[in-house]
Amino acid sequence: MSHRSAVLVLALGAFAVGTDGYVTTGILQSIADDFHVSVSVAGQLVTVFALSYAVSAPVLMTLTANVSRRVMLYGSLGLFLLANLLGALAPDYPTLLAARVLAGAAAAVYMNTAVAAATAMTDERHRGRAVSLVVGGLSLATALGVPIGTLVGALGSWRATLGVIAGLAGVGIAGLAATLPATPSPPPITMGARLRVAAEPAVLLVVLANTCAVAGSFTVYTYLAVFSRDVTGLSAAGVSAVLFAWGVAAAAGTALGGRMSDRRGPDRAYLTGVLGVIAAFAALALAALVTRVAEGPATVVFLAATVAWGVLYWIVPGAQIQRVMDRAPAAPTIAVSVSSASSYLGVALGGGIGGAALSLASSWALPLAGAVLLAVAAALTARQAAGSAVPSGSPGPRG
Repeated sequence: MSHRSAVLVLALGAFAVGTDGYVTTGILQSIADDFHVSVSVAGQLVTVFALSYAVSAPVLMTLTANVSRRVMLYGSLGLFLLANLLGALAPDYPTLLAARVLAGAAAAVYMNTAVAAATAMTDERHRGRAVSLVVGGLSLATALGVPIGTLVGALGSWRATLGVIAGLAGVGIAGLAATLPATPSPPPITMGARLRVAAEPAVLLVVLANTCAVAGSFTVYTYLAVFSRDVTGLSAAGVSAVLFAWGVAAAAGTALGGRMSDRRGPDRAYLTGVLGVIAAFAALALAALVTRVAEGPATVVFLAATVAWGVLYWIVPGAQIQRVMDRAPAAPTIAVSVSSASSYLGVALGGGIGGAALSLASSWALPLAGAVLLAVAAALTARQAAGSAVPSGSPGPRG
């Protein structure tokens, strides 16, 4: 693959961005204790990061359409570094909240530009592999970055976790300086073009279902560290192990999802993943309810259901990309960017709903609230799949 070193550096930046987006879930309790706020309030740090990403992706990419990719990559990763340093040094909660907004905007610009740069600098035969490597940085962040970042926070401080992420961004900038070739700027995509694709009924339904599915999963994942301690009584190191197990399961689910989409079609694969997560959440709710009378069995059920959830949920993202591309064959790139924004909107929504469930009830309510959102996603997906104009096994869109 041409420019493999540059692609690997782009993947390192994606790893830093992915770790930053999700690691807050493992250090919420420490942040809440430091700033004397509730865990549900601290959870809004995940919400604002994701919401900033979702809003910034289409807006900033449109406004900077004529800026070179090199400048965009350096600028976005530099801002990301500064945002994490600001967060690490934040004297109060509002400052940390503002830092998360900046980090989310920078992450959105970086990821969209990194994927475009990887596509432009690679020959057509290896283009898919290059994009997979960059996006794989996000998956690796889930499997390794989040548990390691959580462990750093447990052994030291949550500020050290953000400092390490800033350091990774610094390494990424240095790597880009050494490896990034000159790449042509892409044709600009107007906001009107993005909105027209998003407003197409078939695309809108896919995007709405995806928002609900992601929101349902992140209603629980945002507070997984707290939930784990409540149900199992695990130490901070034990919680890191749970997050690691979820991440490994996520990697397995990603691989399984690709094969399932090819064999059964993306709609069926997507629905299988969503329904499977609902079943896993039912088991998590049961474990949370019985833990006081049977802690040992509840812990076993909790761990098994968490691993199953990780596998089943990560069937969804790969199938989602195919689903949205099938519904917008004339503009697949725009459709995927709209779908990506919907995923981060789902993360933000899940953080908010999970925080409300935690405040109004207890951690046992998290999987129940998540299951309701996932049920909506399943209903929308089943309805669309039943009347889809995209035949099973049809060739994918070009371009």
